[in-house]
Amino acid sequence: MEVYRKYLAENVLHEDKVVTYRLLSRALEVHVNTAKQMLFDFHRTENQKRPGSVHATYLVYGIRRSDRTSSQQSEDGDIDMMNVPPNGEALSETVPTSTLTLVEEGDLPTVLAEYEEVSSIHVYSIGPHVSKDMELLSEVAREALNLGAGKDAAAERKLRGPIFNPRAKRRERKEALAQKKAEAKPVTAAFLKSAGAEPKVKEEPKPAPTKAKEEEKIAQPASDTEKKAVLPAAKKPTPALKRGGSSSSSIMQAFSKTKPPTKAKKAETSQPATPSGDDSHPMSDDGEDDSAEMPQPKAPENPGRKSKREREEELRRMMEEDDDDEEEEEKAESPAPEEEPEEPAAPEPVKEEPAEVVAASGDGRRRGKRKVMRKKQIMDDQGYLAKPSWDMNQEPLASTFDQEACPDYAQYATYPHRPLSEGPLALPYQRPDPRCRTFHSDAIEKVIKDMTARMGEKDPDLARLFENAYPSTTDTTVKFHTNGKDGKGKKKKKKATSPRHDYNGDPYIDPDEGKWEGPQSFIITGDILAEWLRDSTNQLKPYQRLATKDPAIFNLILGAINTQSEYVIEAPYCNAFQPPPISGLPVSMNGQDDVVHPAYEPTAVFECKYELDSLAHFLALTNDFHEHTGSKDFLNSRWYLAVETLLRTLGQQSVSTFDSETGRFYGNEYTFQRRTTTGTETLNLMGVGNPLNNATGLIRSAFRPSDDATIFGFFIPANAMMAVELKRTAAILKSTGVKSDTKLASTLENWSKNITEGIWEHGVVNHKKYGDVFAYEVDGYGSALMMDDANYPSLLALPLMGFVSKDNPTYKNTRRMLLGKTGNPYYLEGREFKGIGGPHIGLSNAWPMSLLMQAQTSDDDEEIMECLQLVLNSSKLGLVHESIDVNWSVSYTRSWFAWANGVFAETILDLARRKPHLIFTDSRPYEL
Repeated sequence: MEVYRKYLAENVLHEDKVVTYRLLSRALEVHVNTAKQMLFDFHRTENQKRPGSVHATYLVYGIRRSDRTSSQQSEDGDIDMMNVPPNGEALSETVPTSTLTLVEEGDLPTVLAEYEEVSSIHVYSIGPHVSKDMELLSEVAREALNLGAGKDAAAERKLRGPIFNPRAKRRERKEALAQKKAEAKPVTAAFLKSAGAEPKVKEEPKPAPTKAKEEEKIAQPASDTEKKAVLPAAKKPTPALKRGGSSSSSIMQAFSKTKPPTKAKKAETSQPATPSGDDSHPMSDDGEDDSAEMPQPKAPENPGRKSKREREEELRRMMEEDDDDEEEEEKAESPAPEEEPEEPAAPEPVKEEPAEVVAASGDGRRRGKRKVMRKKQIMDDQGYLAKPSWDMNQEPLASTFDQEACPDYAQYATYPHRPLSEGPLALPYQRPDPRCRTFHSDAIEKVIKDMTARMGEKDPDLARLFENAYPSTTDTTVKFHTNGKDGKGKKKKKKATSPRHDYNGDPYIDPDEGKWEGPQSFIITGDILAEWLRDSTNQLKPYQRLATKDPAIFNLILGAINTQSEYVIEAPYCNAFQPPPISGLPVSMNGQDDVVHPAYEPTAVFECKYELDSLAHFLALTNDFHEHTGSKDFLNSRWYLAVETLLRTLGQQSVSTFDSETGRFYGNEYTFQRRTTTGTETLNLMGVGNPLNNATGLIRSAFRPSDDATIFGFFIPANAMMAVELKRTAAILKSTGVKSDTKLASTLENWSKNITEGIWEHGVVNHKKYGDVFAYEVDGYGSALMMDDANYPSLLALPLMGFVSKDNPTYKNTRRMLLGKTGNPYYLEGREFKGIGGPHIGLSNAWPMSLLMQAQTSDDDEEIMECLQLVLNSSKLGLVHESIDVNWSVSYTRSWFAWANGVFAETILDLARRKPHLIFTDSRPYEL
């Protein structure tokens, strides 16, 4: 039973094909009923793991309500005479009619409601997309027939399960019948005499004329007059080229008048028959007697009148004379042709004679013979075809490349492309054409060249995966970028010469001052036209070290900081955003029915799940940029406003559910409700979530980085990341020397300190097996959730974000707990893959991202190489996927996931610095 899962995963999920039960039956040599059950089980299992990943088409058989026909009176009061029996009495019984309906699963309830009685229903086919055109299934049916070709139908009946009549006799082919007739004994005269019948002497049947003789007979005239008008067979004119597909005779028939056909007279003469040993009459395939005499050509009734053939020939001659006159007039009016440029010399040019083509108009009328010059094929010195001379001086229609010609990368990434790597995996080259890439950097190209040159000597497949993954963000996800000076962005407003004041006389501050000004960058996550704050920060992380080497990278990341500042100001509780209004890109809706407070603007926000780590990633993007460049160009009015908005949000989400003194319920500022059947997609208790204790120092997070709802609102990994990034941002502000920056830095440091203390007090629990460990989520009341998720930030990645070191005892205990099935419920292990997963995809899929985090937090060479090999073997399309089925690595989610590719690139660059001997042939580290 496991074989069919692998077959369906490869064809439906990997190859993006549609599989019917007939095709599955023939491919796996199983009964059709078993194949139907296989399709049903696979469809149910895959949609439990990832809803909407597999779509089914059903075949319904039964009696529809509208198909019951009756012999009763019709609506107009008349009786249907076709249904009245001879005795004149109308039938009163209803005649049922069974109907077969092929229906897509989304329309199944509607179709079933139309049926009065359903005899059977089963899965007909499954595919990765909704079947909008049922006629496309004919291609799958043809493939199924090809698999069954050449096999004995009788022997396949029990296996295939077709319905057949055991009493039915199979018709023999005509060749077999002819062979039996040839082997049959002739009926002799003695046999007829013994049977009581005298043998009759029959005329010998004339041999059937051959095709050549028939044509000669037809071509012969019936009179002397016709004989003059008939052309010899060798001098027949070339048949005209016709668009309508009609023959020459049919064209002439339109101009001729003929009489109704009359019955041909039987020939009165007959030749004497010669005796034959076989008196049986040979029969044609159509059952007619082949011995019947052929009818003779009919003699003309009026000898003085021209024959039909003469009239046709005269009419043809008149038409050709008219066409010749038209051609002479056209030649007289047309100007002299210009001299063609000389053709380049070729070794042996092929000489072509001008071809004579008989043209025809749309109505079948011949336009005469015209000379058409054929293109000359010119070979170069290496034997390849060169451009013809008339094409040498042509220029392109447009001087710029049309971006509409670029394929959709979401589809492009699902298929392998050459050249393949030279390793055993033969990984494809998945980078788009340079003209279709969304961003270019010479520094990135240099890193690819340097790294692949050294990696390819040891592992060509690993080098190819890095070659595809490292530039994935810049190649495919930079949907909009402006450096602020190219005319794409918003121009800066001129400051007023005199200060403006509000109604109270205080200086007026424009809340939109500087909005969308300067460099801006819109980075999508992959197959969705929206930017996640968390995803875009991690996607740009591998390029941070190149910001000082390439001004293009510098402006790209600076633009990303400015864009994220606008998003935080617009909606600090939201996680994913629409394209900037200055980009001109269309907005898209997520198709969900969400009720969120505070309300947001749908044209600016794609999804509004409050995730504490999204705000932390905004600070991380800023801090990484400053760390590698030392630049403070991001310190503008919009960035300061974003930081103030962030601090206000932290204050609102640090409030407990109940008042510590009165016990009164406090309604939280943020609530989220979604109409869904998946519990992790919404918050319980009317969108508030489970209660949280007060005075913990921790910040509430409604959702995790996987976009799943938290069970206990104090999400420890996000709190740890926020504490680290607040402290880093405070250090930047202190370095400016500005008094207001120093004051703001002090506020940030206080927040960082309180959160850190809250984690160590409430986020560390004693495990009976592993000792003191970090909990994944807590509520401040003593409840704790012991698990980890693959998405960053996670407990496994605490050293990477800088909260603790890899040698910290509590972290080491936590790491041992997380990387085992007994300590982490979401650590999944199967036949082909293993790692940490999460509830977002299901209980069968682990994320390659978790293995990459495991490799970055390990110093063990064997552990690191095992993680890399698992990710490499599961990336058969040359890109890192979102998640992998631990038992069937060909079953994955998202062929194009730029965040995962960015983490892989960061892991390889980390090993190039830290452990170069694992990926290179030498131990020389590689530094950007």
